[in-house]
Amino acid sequence: MSVGVVLGAIAGVTAPASAGPSERVPAARTVAAAIPRYDHVVVVVHENANQEEIIGSSQAPYLNQLAAGGASLTDFHGETHPSQPNYLAMFSGSTQGVTGDECPPPGSPYSADNLGRQLIDVGATWGSYNEDWSAADPGACTSGSYARKHNPWLSFANVPAATTYPMTAFPTDYTALPTVSYVVPNLCNDMHDRLFNPACGISTGDTWTRNKLSGYAEWAKTHNSLLVVTWDEDNFRSENRIATILYGAHVKPGRYAGRKDHYSLLRTFEDMYGTRRSGQAATAAPITEVWGDDGPGPSTVTIADPGAQTSKFNQQVNLALRVSGGTAPYSCVGRNLPAGLFLNASTCVISGRAWGVGTFAAEVTATDAAGAKADAAFRWTVNWF
Repeated sequence: MSVGVVLGAIAGVTAPASAGPSERVPAARTVAAAIPRYDHVVVVVHENANQEEIIGSSQAPYLNQLAAGGASLTDFHGETHPSQPNYLAMFSGSTQGVTGDECPPPGSPYSADNLGRQLIDVGATWGSYNEDWSAADPGACTSGSYARKHNPWLSFANVPAATTYPMTAFPTDYTALPTVSYVVPNLCNDMHDRLFNPACGISTGDTWTRNKLSGYAEWAKTHNSLLVVTWDEDNFRSENRIATILYGAHVKPGRYAGRKDHYSLLRTFEDMYGTRRSGQAATAAPITEVWGDDGPGPSTVTIADPGAQTSKFNQQVNLALRVSGGTAPYSCVGRNLPAGLFLNASTCVISGRAWGVGTFAAEVTATDAAGAKADAAFRWTVNWF
């Protein structure tokens, strides 16, 4: 299915609340420019990790494989702390006034609009797969390592109970998936419990994601489908910056700057399927820069090798390093420069008068606006005469 704009609006068709997950999506309504309309989207939500604890971490090799082959959003944020309000926000465009992890959340069951209801009302399908959740006691606050606070759909009266599944029901025939589904690991496999249980670390969540979703991820690339990996919040910092990765068909690999949040992701899905817009998603900027079939995403940032440098004691130096690719603007940091020489962080120009005599193993790291880095290493010799 090609990426494009569907012009004109077609009146929404309401599907029965019991619509099964294998039903196909009808003809498109209005879809925002540059956002593909996928046959299937799967979103997996992990817990409480800072962005830099995931991206570039040796503890998360599979997640970094996805990031390298997909779109990594480098300035993505949760809305608040603790967990539950973030899940409500990503599903309904609002925290619904909830500030804690109470079960059930205050004011529920809610009648507010939400992604599940919106999809059903345009004839698409919705579902959630919740590890350790039991249909025998669907409203339970906890069950084994399951926690209802991470499953906001259970708190909305307008979301059919039949759209909630245990993780064991996740199909191996991916064509049987709902149009959009959320996957919620248990408290160990989502990295939540790692602070007091070493067996529930980042590597555990990484392995779980590979074991449960790698088959779907590779299938998605050739079947007009998408995998999204995100987190509810960071590890209780004020900036609340989290990793978010999009992998599958029509995704241009690269690292993408520009502040986004859960409301942005919800708005993207709403525009993707032509649904109503709910809560703060109505004014959020959708994710549009990562899509396309017509070439790669941002190129790799590079520093041209300046070669070996030679200067004399107290000689004026002005060396402009050539940084290209990636996403401008760039910033540069130098190491092991001769005494008296300085690197301008914003212009990437080395200047000054060297008064340290000898040969130095100079190094420079350039960082682009998306956080991608490149290194250059070269000799710099300063002679007396």
